[in-house]
Amino acid sequence: MGPPAAGTGRRFLARRSSPRPDRVDAAPGGVPVLLLVNPAAGKGRAERRAPAVEHALRSAHATVSVVRTGSLAEATACARSAPPGSVVVALGGDGFLGAVAAGTRLSGAVLVPLAGGRGNDTVRRLGVPLDPVRAVRAMAGWHERTIDVGLVGGRPFLGVAHAGFDAVANEYGNASRWDLGPLVYLYGGIRAFRSWREVTFTLTVDGQHRVVTGWFVAVGNGGRYGGGLRICPRAVIDDGLLDVVALGRSSILNVVATFLLSYRGRHLRRPGITVERGTSIRIAADRPLNAYADGELVGPLPLTVVVEPCSLRMLLPPVPPSVPPRA
Repeated sequence: MGPPAAGTGRRFLARRSSPRPDRVDAAPGGVPVLLLVNPAAGKGRAERRAPAVEHALRSAHATVSVVRTGSLAEATACARSAPPGSVVVALGGDGFLGAVAAGTRLSGAVLVPLAGGRGNDTVRRLGVPLDPVRAVRAMAGWHERTIDVGLVGGRPFLGVAHAGFDAVANEYGNASRWDLGPLVYLYGGIRAFRSWREVTFTLTVDGQHRVVTGWFVAVGNGGRYGGGLRICPRAVIDDGLLDVVALGRSSILNVVATFLLSYRGRHLRRPGITVERGTSIRIAADRPLNAYADGELVGPLPLTVVVEPCSLRMLLPPVPPSVPPRA
């Protein structure tokens, strides 16, 4: 990745004096900022933090418009209509950030991701503070960068698309009535063990076919999901490639050890784990299964996952997102 784009960093919260859509710069007065809030994210966590986030943006001399969205589709539409070069701040969970990214990648607006959900894996991966107010106050020192976007069944995602045991756990976690924060995914995993039976997956990675009989297939762009699991720890978010991590036949003890070690990204040498990289991955299964991406339901297999290199403009802390966690 090259150096930060001109006009970013300390001057991002300023009105654009140039008509060029690829710059976020200019004289004092306040760049247009659209704050999109998912009121349902994190059991209302995003809604509770929204007033303080708005105040912090206004304190930085931003011209702020606030929209509380009623659906992911509405979030995408709002971001899609944002003026090129303006700033769209997304306060919500991972799925909400993906939905907003789907719009800003088309509008040419610059996306700022803020933590408002339960897992907040995308925000963690990009080095953004988990306290959204603290993040806004630090934005003056951030830079514009471009990152890859994954597409699963044509739907954009930033973190991980996956199918199998972990997707079933995701379904149970999403259905939980309790506000367990990131622990909701642990709860979902415990419930999923009771109903799981192994699946035979057929994977096609850049035209090469293979069969995996076992537990799950995860395709990583950012590489994190489940409230801190580094399931694809070598995934690089701006290299134009996707990482494919699969777990074949394994004992329950090995599955548990694999997921526990994935919190540190140290599971890739576990028995049954395979790792590949590619730009196009088709996933099929021998029984009905749903795929998830960034915590949201995508649809039934078979599905194809592809990467759209360096297609999303984001304002991020000066920590290169290309550096993966240690595996």
